Parts: sequence; structure tokens; C-alpha cells
Amino acid sequence: MTDIRLWIGYGYELLITMVPAAVLLFIFHSIYKRRNISVTPRHAVYLMIFSFYLFGVFHFTGVGTVFDAKQYGLELNPEQMNWIPFSDTDIDFVSYGLNVVLFVPFGFLLPFIWSSFQKYRPVFLAGITFSALIEISQLLNNRSTDVDDLILNTAGAISGAVFFHVLSRLAKHKPAARSNDKYEAYVYILFIFLCRFFFYNEFGLAKMLYGF
Repeated sequence: MTDIRLWIGYGYELLITMVPAAVLLFIFHSIYKRRNISVTPRHAVYLMIFSFYLFGVFHFTGVGTVFDAKQYGLELNPEQMNWIPFSDTDIDFVSYGLNVVLFVPFGFLLPFIWSSFQKYRPVFLAGITFSALIEISQLLNNRSTDVDDLILNTAGAISGAVFFHVLSRLAKHKPAARSNDKYEAYVYILFIFLCRFFFYNEFGLAKMLYGF
């Protein structure tokens, strides 16, 4: 039987993502309403799906937080960082593949939800920025920061965008619920990331639940 404390941990981590997403959704809805900008209810559903995806990325990549910095200190270890692309002689093709696959939904959802990401350049910029944010934060929790991950994540984002455009052409129509606000995606990503960075205390919760 799965320990209920494990599910409490997952629930806490999910709330740290989805509650800020819901707050942003309300704020943007209020702004659009005052400006008489029409946004369909389906757009809100897509935003929550995107936010849940961000939760998955943060969970599987182990994004660093301010509590990790407090626990491990701010001293940087050069052995944690690799700035030379594909310099590792022992290539883990499974890990490389997963890094690509992880960002495919990112590249697909951006143009699906926001019309400002119809071209590949903004998807590329968003992908490399989001990946860099994750890689830099991992310096705080003793995980490695690797330029290979940055390249592969970005390649995954572009692959997702390619998949979106191919699917759109095959379907011969474009999604009806799309926002033109080019800043909305960046605000969602940054705000949810910062909420996790400042409020997700994994070790503190584990200490409380398991008593160590």
C-alpha cells in the first residue's frame, strides 16, 4: 500500500503550482474584461493544462528552491557544471531522449494556446529561457547543470512546434480559443516558477511528515 504521506507530498507540490495558476487566471480574466477583450472559457482550460504540465516539468527535473540554497549553501561546485556540449564520452541516449521528449509538450502548447508563438523563433526563445531557468536553479540543490540539457530541451520545444504545425495542416483548421497576449505565457511560466522557488519546502514537509 502506498504511504499516504507520499500523496500528501505530491498534493502539496501540486498546490504550489496550481493555486498560483488559478490566481493568474483570475487576474488576466479581470484585465481582459476591463479592456473588453473576448477570451473563451476554453482558453482557461488550456491555461490550467499548461500549468499542470509545468508542475510535471518542475517535479521531474527537480527545480531548486530557496530552501535548497539554505540547506546546501550557495557555494558553487565546478564539477556540477558542464559548459561543453556533448563532451561526455559515456552518452546516455535514454536520458538524452527524455530531455527532448519532456519539452515537446511545451513547444506544442505554446502555439496551441497563444497565437504570438505561431513562428518558431518565439518558441525557441521561450524554450531556451525556460530550460536555462531550470538548469540555473539546479545549482542550488546539488544537481548538475548541463549545457546538453539546455540544447536537448530546446530541441524538444522546437519539435513540439513542428508537430503542432503538421497537425494543424492535417486538420485543416486552427484552434478557436487562442490569446494574442504575447506576455501571458512568460508571466505564467515565471510566476509559477517563482512561487515554487520561494514556497516549495520539500525537505521541511518531509521532516514534518516523517519526523527526522
